[in-house]
Parts: sequence; C-alpha cells; structure tokens
Amino acid sequence: MMAAVFGLSPVLVGASGGQEAPIAISFVNPHYPQPVVEQARALADDVNAERAKRGLPALARDEALDRFAYAKAMEMAARGYFGHTDPDGVTFQDRLRAWHWTTTYAAENIAFDRDEPHAHAAFMNSEPHARNLLDRNERRIGVAVVTVGEHETFYVEDFSAN
Repeated sequence: MMAAVFGLSPVLVGASGGQEAPIAISFVNPHYPQPVVEQARALADDVNAERAKRGLPALARDEALDRFAYAKAMEMAARGYFGHTDPDGVTFQDRLRAWHWTTTYAAENIAFDRDEPHAHAAFMNSEPHARNLLDRNERRIGVAVVTVGEHETFYVEDFSAN
C-alpha cells in the first residue's frame, strides 16, 4: 500500500512557502501518464461535499484551472518528481504568471497516492491542505488526476478567488 506524500505545504499567492525542492519519484511498474477523468470528478465532488458539511458554497469547476492542474500533474508524471516547484525551479507563482492567471488568492494541493479516496482523506487529514479546501476566499477549482502505474497517481487541486 502506498501512502500519500505530504512533505510540502500548500502554496498561496504571495506566500513565501512552497519553494521546497521537488522530490524525485521512482515508479514501480510505470506506463505512459494517463488522465483519470472519473477520479478527478470524484475529487472535485469530495471537495464540495466537505464544503457543504461546513455551510460553505460549492466551488465551480473551471476549465482553465482544470487545464492548469492537468499541466502540473502531467509534468510531474512525465518528469518523475513531486513538488509545487519543478526541478528547474519554476514555482506555482511562476506558473500562474505564465498562464496569465491574475487573482488575489490562489492555492494548490498536490498528492501522490494509490486512489482518490486515499488522496482526499490525506488532504483532509493535513491542516494546511484542508484549509485550502475550505477557504472562504475561493470561488473556483481546477482538478486533475494522472496515473503512471497501478496505485501510482498524481492528484492536483488548484483553487482561485476569481
């Protein structure tokens, strides 16, 4: 059984955190990275269910944020690393600027886990990640899930105020 990897803190626009070096990953039985649409849908549904439990409004799925999350998940899968900052030093904030995503608030959660229920549970059991999921500043969410092997899957949640 593979546990979620959570040595990195979520990243907020303007925060000084999240600049950690990426973690190299060796896959056990890899295949070409493939999106898993049904797990991405389930992950977004789980986020909104958690928000509803607390009386918070649901986040709207945003196609542009979905593409942003997918680009991050595919890059980590293709390059074999895990981190908000890529091996070349490109940060979450750098990626937001490159995508011309201007907002007063943005955050990202990432996980490498066996399946969607475990990834979601790991997010909720990590205070900084749960805080991102439940932040009142958020209005939109982008989600991507990319697998590279059995029980070797990247999960990316991106949140935005606009």
